[in-house]
Amino acid sequence: MYFVSQAKTAKIVRTVIEIVCEVPDALEVQIGLCEQVVAWCLSEKRSFLRQRVQSKLAALLLKAEKYTESLALASKLIKELKKLDDKQLLVETHLVEARIQHAIRNVPKAKAALTTARTNGNAIYVVPLLQGELDAMSGNLCCEEGDYNTAYSYFLEAFEGFANVNGSGKDGDPRASACLKHMMLCKVLQGSADEVPGIAAKWGLKQKNAKLDGLVAIAKAAKKRSLEDFDAASTQ
Repeated sequence: MYFVSQAKTAKIVRTVIEIVCEVPDALEVQIGLCEQVVAWCLSEKRSFLRQRVQSKLAALLLKAEKYTESLALASKLIKELKKLDDKQLLVETHLVEARIQHAIRNVPKAKAALTTARTNGNAIYVVPLLQGELDAMSGNLCCEEGDYNTAYSYFLEAFEGFANVNGSGKDGDPRASACLKHMMLCKVLQGSADEVPGIAAKWGLKQKNAKLDGLVAIAKAAKKRSLEDFDAASTQ
């Protein structure tokens, strides 16, 4: 009989979950899979793997707009992780908590959760993708407060992190496109719409499929203060 080590089993399970989570329009299947794995981990007393799958499950529940379930799971997991001092997973789970609070329009608690995530992240090495997620969330919260200049800086940091994830500056993480669009919108909102075409020209080449023409047109409409041009640009 062939036995698989616990570490190898955990790697296989997490790889399967990652593969399934990349399947489009299969959110309920992804949630169900994570719930089954959590149940198995509980029966086998596999705490390390369970905690990581529960963090993923909380994020999936948020995506499914099941905010109460997602927040309850994240809060319970955070209390457990604090006792274990698992800073890496604490950063990830506090980030999920910040997203949940932002989704239910509780900006002060979202800021508090994000601040805690960053504080824990200062004590460890944070991988570029996770750092990009933290910066993007910071940009979102700055936008909520109307601080578009600071938000732009955060989105720029997130964009560079996502765009250069493969080291070449091309074909990076698809979230780079969203950050670039947010950068352009921040310039419009802070009254610097004339800078948007330059941003598209400078960084748009890295995101060939980002479809930035519509945002450039919106920026031009904002500069001209033309509602007619804005309506036309909004359909692009």
